[in-house]
Amino acid sequence: MPDTFILKKSILLTILILFSTVSLCNAYENIGVSVSLKGHKSFKIKKQTKLMAEKQAISNYLKRVSPGSIGGRCEKSLIDDRAALILRTSSQGISQVGDHVEASYLVRVDDTKINRRLEELGCGAQSGAVDVVMLIMEEPPSQADISMILNGADASGTRKLRGLGPFVVFYSSYQRAIRDSIIAGANKEGLKLTRLDTLPEFERMKMSDDDPMVGVYFDTDSEEFAINHRLLKSVENKFSQKETIILYYRISSLYFDQVTRKLKATIAISLHDINAGETKSVGSQDFMVIVAPGQPGMAIRDGLSEVASNAATLLMNEARIEALRMASKAQNKAMKSGSGTSVVKLQLKSKRNMYRVKTTLSSKTVTSAKIENNYLVITLAKGISVDDFVFGELLGTLDKMGIKIVDENIKLSIGNNLITE
Repeated sequence: MPDTFILKKSILLTILILFSTVSLCNAYENIGVSVSLKGHKSFKIKKQTKLMAEKQAISNYLKRVSPGSIGGRCEKSLIDDRAALILRTSSQGISQVGDHVEASYLVRVDDTKINRRLEELGCGAQSGAVDVVMLIMEEPPSQADISMILNGADASGTRKLRGLGPFVVFYSSYQRAIRDSIIAGANKEGLKLTRLDTLPEFERMKMSDDDPMVGVYFDTDSEEFAINHRLLKSVENKFSQKETIILYYRISSLYFDQVTRKLKATIAISLHDINAGETKSVGSQDFMVIVAPGQPGMAIRDGLSEVASNAATLLMNEARIEALRMASKAQNKAMKSGSGTSVVKLQLKSKRNMYRVKTTLSSKTVTSAKIENNYLVITLAKGISVDDFVFGELLGTLDKMGIKIVDENIKLSIGNNLITE
């Protein structure tokens, strides 16, 4: 019993040391904005310029992460909700220039909340003219990058294998820790990463029961890190016809130095757009702690999972920006080429009427229609223009049902099409 208590205390101490040294990703973005307003400097004018700057900051952020939402209901909704999305607005200068007041501000926006809100509104970077799939996979490390030397006491409870110690024995636990950290970081930014191990068609390709299915595993026969080529081929077959971005992570280094007691992990992340053939590296990030002497092998093993996942968390601050850029680029490409699909949202006072509309839609123009969050969400077939569908089919159907839609309630813009009763 005392030994168990000491072990648990040691593990807790290691985890506390790890968390005390973490510097989490910033959940905000600073946006510089300059505005000009006719008038003379006064308290009232200053309030007006601040209001203008905050609205402009929201719009400027959207231009980068979700260009299709500009000018539509999503932009309006976010601007209306700006009080909950803006963390701080700092004046950088205000001056009278002729008959205008010119002012500059630094607006700090909560990008996590903005991206979540965009996703809720159906205006996220991965939805719009085309659905953008994001997968998470791993590039194989080398044995030279992963090393650990433990004495007999520290290695208790672990199994050595060719000098790699518990790394290969517990490698899948490191993979899951890194994967989950990356997914959590992506979700905070409104990005959805697809896990292959959650898709039934890939289940049979697992290399072991606890295989996280990120494309890499340790082959105990060859004693090398190996690529699951069968899995990669299946991924290519399933996703090559879709707009797909693969987020690759790689364990650049993972080691414990027994002399200095340093526990360190370095994680690298890159993104690859399958269709565009574009690959972008976002660099690498390391995370290191000092482990007190006498910590057992189990605590060191758990600590390695922590440093690896923390390094990945820190790196996601850069990776999510690149992921949003690639997704937005894919959306723009689909909109310009007409190869994507458009979504029209219809909101009527009666859900029964929305269901009646759903049953009358033509399969030639509509690929799917479902009622979600008080909207009838209609996905158009490829090549069908929003104008032709709305004015040529939908409004005619509503007229026959005795439902009249005034022009002011027909809002059509790139990526955002809303008709309300």
